[in-house]
Amino acid sequence: MKILEGKTLSAQILDALPARIAAVKTALGRPPSLAIINYFADSPSAVYVKRKIAACEKLGITVKLFAPDQAEGYPAFKALLARLGADPAYDAIMVERPLPDGFETLETWDSIPAAKDVDGLSSLNMGRLFIAKKFSEVETGGYFVPCTALAVVRLLKFHGINPSGLNVAVAGRSAVVGRPLAQMLTALDATVTVCHTRTKDLAAVFRGADLVITAVGKAKWLKKELLPPGMTVIDVGTNFDENGKMCGDADFKDLADGAAAVSPVPGGVGPVTLACLIEASVKAAELAAKAGGAGENKKGEIILT
Repeated sequence: MKILEGKTLSAQILDALPARIAAVKTALGRPPSLAIINYFADSPSAVYVKRKIAACEKLGITVKLFAPDQAEGYPAFKALLARLGADPAYDAIMVERPLPDGFETLETWDSIPAAKDVDGLSSLNMGRLFIAKKFSEVETGGYFVPCTALAVVRLLKFHGINPSGLNVAVAGRSAVVGRPLAQMLTALDATVTVCHTRTKDLAAVFRGADLVITAVGKAKWLKKELLPPGMTVIDVGTNFDENGKMCGDADFKDLADGAAAVSPVPGGVGPVTLACLIEASVKAAELAAKAGGAGENKKGEIILT
């Protein structure tokens, strides 16, 4: 079984950033800056928060972690987003999920200025993604897309897996991974089936696929009995197992003697997602520099020159 690791690709993405960061420093008089909001210090995403901060500091990117008290409620969260959105000292805003109950709303994502929304969850950024017909429009556009979904596409390309013409089954329909990933793969000429809790005969869908991508968030649920022999699996899940050890959606050991290739957790999509986020933060600073430090106009549209 081939292991589709992401650490090498992550390093390549990060190694290409110092020159761009230096150019931002010249243009803005300061390095790129990222604000991270994280409510739950014990969540799976919190592991990556520490790595994001370390990677930013290594590159000379200014990063600040905000850990609000959920007891302060949604109004305090909205006020924090408004303050960071209006503060020119921050080029990028990253909101870690999960959020407290009731916080994940369209109002939340649209409270982040599109030019600072580096995970691409605002209506403006998400709409641009779904209007795109070809993936080249995503790569060259002056907007942002969900970093995890983008990381999957880049990991596939890195390992020589061309989605064009493939039947791809995506398990999970979230706005941060499943649906935007399906759109990206469609723009790469794949035929995509998005599966979810109401999908009938999941194993039959997987049997008709050339590639399975799981983004469910349920530890080790994907077993070899659900897959035909020789399947390629991209595991986006970030979970903790019964022993408190990080694991993916796929049962890696169970798939080892049947799958053709599997991305590991940790060490697969995760490192690439981290690199894509940092790259997006640099891009946000570049957009701010092109816009004279503002980043977007009064309508909330990203300005390109």
